[in-house]
Amino acid sequence: MYKIINIGPLKLIHSPFFNFETASLGVFLKTGARFEKKQEKGIAHFLEHMLFKGSHRYSYKKIKREIEGRGGILNGFTSQEVTAYYAHFLKKNSLVTLDILLDMVLNPILSPQEVKKERGVILEEIKMYDDLPSSCAKTILDSLLWEGHPLGQDIIGTQKSVQSITRKDLKNFKNKFYTPANIVVSFCGDFPLKKIKNFIENRISKKEKRKSIYQKKPTKLKGIKIKIEKKDTQQLQLCLGFRSIPYQSDKKIVQNLLHVLLGANMSSRLFESLREKKSLCYDISTEPKTFKDSGAFVIKLGLNKENLGIALAVIKKELIKIKSRPIGKTELTRAKDYFLGQFSMSLEQAQGRMFYSAQNYIKTTKIESLDEIIEQVRNVDCRKINDFAKELFDFQNLAVSVVGNAEQDLAKKIKAQFPA
Repeated sequence: MYKIINIGPLKLIHSPFFNFETASLGVFLKTGARFEKKQEKGIAHFLEHMLFKGSHRYSYKKIKREIEGRGGILNGFTSQEVTAYYAHFLKKNSLVTLDILLDMVLNPILSPQEVKKERGVILEEIKMYDDLPSSCAKTILDSLLWEGHPLGQDIIGTQKSVQSITRKDLKNFKNKFYTPANIVVSFCGDFPLKKIKNFIENRISKKEKRKSIYQKKPTKLKGIKIKIEKKDTQQLQLCLGFRSIPYQSDKKIVQNLLHVLLGANMSSRLFESLREKKSLCYDISTEPKTFKDSGAFVIKLGLNKENLGIALAVIKKELIKIKSRPIGKTELTRAKDYFLGQFSMSLEQAQGRMFYSAQNYIKTTKIESLDEIIEQVRNVDCRKINDFAKELFDFQNLAVSVVGNAEQDLAKKIKAQFPA
């Protein structure tokens, strides 16, 4: 299903995807926002923007025309630990797409004029997220979960930090992290491996070695941390977060199934209890977040401020229930089927398979097959879910963020739900 090929220090992951006219390709960098210096917060995201503004071989117009103009889709993202540039396109355009993405990553122009212009774009992007209460609530929650650590700082940066980033800063960050040893190229499609391999070999230096980059490990979350940001809104945006496992933990499948049981879909317990039975919110969901040396389990919803107390009580009741009462076999079977169904469907698309193989390899230096995932899911029983929930949902080590037209004594009301 997958082949991992060493091309000097660079890794190529090739996944054949026969009988389809489209293919997917991603160039992934083992770097992200947590690698930044504090004074240049947002530089990884800023650099990601700049790579779309032109490379030595392709102007910014030609980058878009050669991919989007040929019927393809082009995009990128920056996370805490990974930056990626990817495209979905007609398979006959595989080599030109590969050439564009590699030239963007290895040879960006970083024009001073474009740096100035893109800075303005990012400052507007920051304002956009600041105007979204749900986004603010998640950002505040991260700052509580990982207080004083890069994982707790917003990936996009601040108005002040983005204003201070120079072209020289961008170039230095690029030279430090955008090297072949830090690159994973993931290709999924019906195109010969030999042609892709030869193409990459002619584009990169094979002598460079990967440098060890120190990452400070976050300290444990201790106590109940609450932060409320007052905004003139009709709803309160509420997030609760518990520190959880890193992505290499052998409990990651257990956590994913717990996520399905509690808040991944309309059949989940929190959705059923808070929306269907109590009509307290339009939407409620959970999200497991995993990093190299840390993680979190997040619950998020929007609701009327008068309903906050009862919503917290219902959430707490459901968390206690999943810690203390055995889960029915039928419910667990449904959760397993949902997880495997979503996972399998993503692998049946070129883009989904391309993303999975790259990110799985970057996180674990291997790519788990569908059969291996199925076996891991099969081995999870009700007791493992209960035991993990007991370990995870410690109400004395909890972060809570609220954004909206909140009452002055709201923090006291929240603490009253989780007495010491």
